[in-house]
Amino acid sequence: MLKSAFAASAAIIILSASASAQEGGAPDFVALGVATAPDHPGSDEYRILPFGAGRVRLGEVVLQVEGPGLSAAFLDTGRVEAGAYARWYGGRDSDIDDPVVRLLPEADGGAVLGGFVRVLAARGLTSDFDRVYLSARAGADVTGEYDGLFWSASAAWTAPLSPTTLFIANLSVSGTPDSYADRLFSVDAVGFAASGLPVHTAEGGIQDIGVTLFLDQQVSENWSVTGVLGASRLQGDYADSPIVTVRGSDTPVFAGIAIGRRF
Repeated sequence: MLKSAFAASAAIIILSASASAQEGGAPDFVALGVATAPDHPGSDEYRILPFGAGRVRLGEVVLQVEGPGLSAAFLDTGRVEAGAYARWYGGRDSDIDDPVVRLLPEADGGAVLGGFVRVLAARGLTSDFDRVYLSARAGADVTGEYDGLFWSASAAWTAPLSPTTLFIANLSVSGTPDSYADRLFSVDAVGFAASGLPVHTAEGGIQDIGVTLFLDQQVSENWSVTGVLGASRLQGDYADSPIVTVRGSDTPVFAGIAIGRRF
């Protein structure tokens, strides 16, 4: 299953296409690649999985594919972009590698629908061409698996290093509700009996804070190679879960590479 890291990577890849277009409007764009990310939330074992990103304008609507999600911007002024999004939040299944965590009850994934806004907040901080974008999104699970609010916010600095090379640094924070924290990070008495992991009750809130670095290198007028490297830090009850402290890591990392084409 795709992880939140892929969504962050895909969103930044799309942002690069917008930023590289400067004031001329973002082109249609598609990118396909591979990335490595934790086997399950809180894991210190990794999988290599494919991921994709894309952006296309259909009339007045901008459609974007962001890893395990899809967004539609109904407002796009160049400085402000806002609309609706859908995203799949993965759970934890029996395919994970950790033999102890695998003894815990499985947790199904869920589909979240909500709204987002992205604002061009500043420009020209270090050069005539750098930009700062602020983004926020919030939504609710529509599959009935989880109650409560899923949300995230980010600040991205885009800086061309040359006419063909773009660097982006993205700082993000995300949060999930009590129901998600409980299903993915708690260990109840039944889980303790099955796995031996200590009992732990996780409540929702800020799940993680992360930094993602991105480099886009154009190799021709339309083609580019993109690389992504990121790390995040679990917070609060998420980080204190024995799934993390005993069997996993509170600082997951991810990396990816993709080939993109502008149209």
